[in-house]
Amino acid sequence: MKEETRGIIETCIDRMKFGFKDIEAFQEITPIRNSEEFLLGYTLGYLRKFSEIIVFLQEGKMTKTDEKKISKIILSRTQEIRKKLLQHLNK
Repeated sequence: MKEETRGIIETCIDRMKFGFKDIEAFQEITPIRNSEEFLLGYTLGYLRKFSEIIVFLQEGKMTKTDEKKISKIILSRTQEIRKKLLQHLNK
């Protein structure tokens, strides 16, 4: 993965906004015991797929090394993402 691509992914995480306005919509689909953990998992999955699309668009392909780098980026930022999510939910 090129540094430029990594920078785009990092910037997107930095500027991330949450669109969860109504957790009840998720509750209608499946009972959720811990909405914070559910939404964190949803967000991390979304970021992973979004990052894969960015890599593909920027570089034309996705390698196993790219997948590992994406996982490393997201894992290293998970606590920050969790904090932003909790701030959003507690507004």
